[in-house]
Amino acid sequence: MIARAALAAALLGVALAAVAAPPVTISAYLESLCPDSARFVTEQLYPAWLHLREILALDINFYGKAQTAPRPGGYVFACQHGPGECEGNMMLTCAKKHIPGEDRYMAFVNCVMRELAGVRAGYMCAQEVGVSYQDIANCLNSLEGESLLHQVGEKQRRLNVSISYVPLIFVNKDLLNEVETNLGSQVCEAYRGLKPANCSLYGFSLQTICK
Repeated sequence: MIARAALAAALLGVALAAVAAPPVTISAYLESLCPDSARFVTEQLYPAWLHLREILALDINFYGKAQTAPRPGGYVFACQHGPGECEGNMMLTCAKKHIPGEDRYMAFVNCVMRELAGVRAGYMCAQEVGVSYQDIANCLNSLEGESLLHQVGEKQRRLNVSISYVPLIFVNKDLLNEVETNLGSQVCEAYRGLKPANCSLYGFSLQTICK
């Protein structure tokens, strides 16, 4: 009887540990026309989101090596891959605000980055994921879009990190650009609770709790 009670208590403790474990936070700073950013999104970030979303908290930002300057009534931007990238960054930033639901937003981001065509992919990708493009377009062509992208630039600036390479990727606030090629494995490694079933795709035992 005592052994059963001890076993039940142990199992309850394991269950509570799994429930209490915070998600792994991935913060990424990307560029809409950067091939390395596109590769990271389509080959690492989006698959990891599909497999591991229950233990992930995402913070996706499009700015990178851009620069911002004020103008009367708004802002102007210069981007590493030209004006089209600035437009793409702004469109994806507007989409983050106006697409309802993180699942659809991530699907939209994956589609746009897969096409590597910036705003030219916007309408098609909105149709593909089943959302309206109108609110995104209105934001893109207004001071709202400029203000939102400026805020992303300020957020990135406050990181106080020298940006020599994009994508810039943080796992639980630690800069870990090596996850550009093994994000799913790193997420499962960083998660402190019971591994979800899909961690087995990355070689992890489902019965292990990280200490």
